[in-house]
Amino acid sequence: MQTDIRNVILEMVRNCPKPIKQVADALGKPYSTLMRELDPEDRRAKLGVETLLPLMQACNSTAPLRFLAEAMEHRLVSNRDIKPDKATFHEELLDTYQALVDYHRAMLEGLPADVVGKRREVLIRQVKEDFVFYLSEGGGEEDAPDPGAVRAGQTG
Repeated sequence: MQTDIRNVILEMVRNCPKPIKQVADALGKPYSTLMRELDPEDRRAKLGVETLLPLMQACNSTAPLRFLAEAMEHRLVSNRDIKPDKATFHEELLDTYQALVDYHRAMLEGLPADVVGKRREVLIRQVKEDFVFYLSEGGGEEDAPDPGAVRAGQTG
């Protein structure tokens, strides 16, 4: 594992499928400026933190984010492909409830850690599906349905 975020960023740009000049254009920077900012030996030019997200987007890479997460003893998980698999929000929530029951049951029964771990991953995916469904229905926005109406099974 790399030990310096600057080297991780430089490798991300070097491994980017786009030419570096195209990446510089996407950032609105001259090629020479970007190359100076990426050079770990150039102590006078620094890549600003506000440039990191656009740079990662231009390279379509999360390498620096993964590096930072690992350095903080966390893990990075993508939500890009999470899609609800039920027709209604209520059905999604019931799936999650069952996944939670299965997960807890596995621990209470003393099942092997790999089985419990798999059930944990199913539960996490179910919770993510709930959240995606919630957002798709306008959850958390000002004109979202009244929570009391949703609990009672009423919509809109």
